[in-house]
Parts: sequence; structure tokens; C-alpha cells
Amino acid sequence: MTDSDGHTAQDAERSTAAVLVALRTGLLKRCPLHGEVYDPGQHDYQGACMVAGFLVNQDNPLVAPFRGDRAALTELLKTICQSYTMCSSRCSEKKAG
Repeated sequence: MTDSDGHTAQDAERSTAAVLVALRTGLLKRCPLHGEVYDPGQHDYQGACMVAGFLVNQDNPLVAPFRGDRAALTELLKTICQSYTMCSSRCSEKKAG
């Protein structure tokens, strides 16, 4: 099934799994005050891809939506940070105000 933007349920599952891997590896962080996910600007893609490959090899349920497709997961990890700000929106509001 595809939504109006052309995304499938599998795309959504893969995106969610990639965010969880990115959080686990430090590509993304969760604001301790507000809980929002943000990009800390520390992009160790090689390390994140190594962890992702390990998770795929171990058949970890976290990466199950990728069905063993390590390349799809690593490609998504390489671009995932672009869709997040450098700090949570609520923290940036406090800095501006």
C-alpha cells in the first residue's frame, strides 16, 4: 500500500528502524530535556554502518524491516541526519528568546 507521497508501509518501517539505529550509534541524539530527536553534528557514518552491519548479521529485530539488506540500511543511515535540526526545536526557542 502506498500513501499520497509514494511511501509504502515498508518505507515507514525502515525509516523508523534507521532512526533507532542512528540513535543507538550516536548519529542522532535525543534531547534529555524535551525528548526530541536531533542531529548532534557528529557523523561517524563508518562506525554507524559497522554497527548496522553487525545488527543485520545477527538478525537483530531492530533491523528486521530491512530483511537482511545491509546496503539499504547503510544508505539510509548516510542521509538520515539531513532531516533533523542541530538541536531540539524547544531548546532552540530558549536560545533565541
